[in-house]
Amino acid sequence: MPSSRTARMSPAQRRLTRAAPNPAEGFTSETATVCDLPLHIRQRTDPDGAAPTWLLLHGLAVSHRYLMPTAAALPGSVFVPDLPGFGLSGKPESVLTTEQHAETVAAWMDTSGLAAVEVLGHSFGAQVAVELAILRPDLVGSLTLAGPTVDPAGPTAGAQIRRLIRDLLGEDPHQVPIAFRDFCDAGPRRIRRTLEYAVNHHIERRLPLVEAPVLILRGAKDPIVPAGWATAAAALAGAGRSAEVPGAAHNAVTTAGAAVAALAVTHAAAPRPDDRRMPLEHGASAAQARRLAEQVLHDWNMTDRTDEVLLVTTELVQNVTKHTTNGGELRLSRQDDTVLIEVTDSDPQMPHVKRSAPTVTGGRGLLLVSSAARRWGSRPVRWAGRTGKIVWAEIARRLPS
Repeated sequence: MPSSRTARMSPAQRRLTRAAPNPAEGFTSETATVCDLPLHIRQRTDPDGAAPTWLLLHGLAVSHRYLMPTAAALPGSVFVPDLPGFGLSGKPESVLTTEQHAETVAAWMDTSGLAAVEVLGHSFGAQVAVELAILRPDLVGSLTLAGPTVDPAGPTAGAQIRRLIRDLLGEDPHQVPIAFRDFCDAGPRRIRRTLEYAVNHHIERRLPLVEAPVLILRGAKDPIVPAGWATAAAALAGAGRSAEVPGAAHNAVTTAGAAVAALAVTHAAAPRPDDRRMPLEHGASAAQARRLAEQVLHDWNMTDRTDEVLLVTTELVQNVTKHTTNGGELRLSRQDDTVLIEVTDSDPQMPHVKRSAPTVTGGRGLLLVSSAARRWGSRPVRWAGRTGKIVWAEIARRLPS
């Protein structure tokens, strides 16, 4: 689709957005009771056990309806719940926070036997998707975050409303009846309160805690999610990248559903980096970690990097086994052009390089890491039920010529 052309829904897609609770194009409506609340799910199930399973999460003040053009274009089984208080789901008296929405979705997934699904969240739904991935990483295989809010450069409700008004100028006007119906379902009090939760969520602080691979999508004409914020969001994720949907504004999931679905499918099907993991116990020797590193380098035919990998692995592992009480985990990953070494522990204090005097013994571990690694750093993470961190280092896969 040329970038100068504005994306539009087809008549068939418009009919699909209005179909629930009646069956249409393989989709039916089911209602589950979750946390004593009726939860409406628009769904299409595929009996093929090898087919992917998708979970779509809608944005602020709307419902499953506007996500249906993307849902219909996805392969396999697709589940599109109305979050509590929105669409055809029950209306709790209290307005749920971003985290509470994620907890509700997780509880429903548990009762439905869903795990390791491909999750696509749009706008505020992207924030819920991030919380779901942090709360229950076992439920999330990959994350596609379309138009993720809130851009830290517009961190207030007023700024978001002004961007929304600009966005409306580039949207398909056929969305107006869909949005009006959704607004009436939710009501102004719930919409206003959810907007407050959205702007106070700070997704930029939460993205580094996500372990699943992340794709950040934005419509090329989206003023709510500028290109700079999409690029920054992808960089914040541990395994993130970004892409644009030509011709679309913020609601690319409505007006360019086939393009969004194609990008999400490619992302979900991308091969994951090889990785090996090993638990680390307090007081344990780093020798076992070195043996694991030697073995995986042999398996990956990358023994030319053995010295550097063993040095970095030893230093990072010793920091955990000597200086933390809960132990942690070592992870070695093979990526496109690097070996990634990650060590997780439950100490929230981030590391920094110490410049010790020549006469002082020890304290130079991170100096050695920084000299051997192409890059290194740290990020916060939840570990053993506590706020902890991951310290990571990248070793180039081939020696420089």
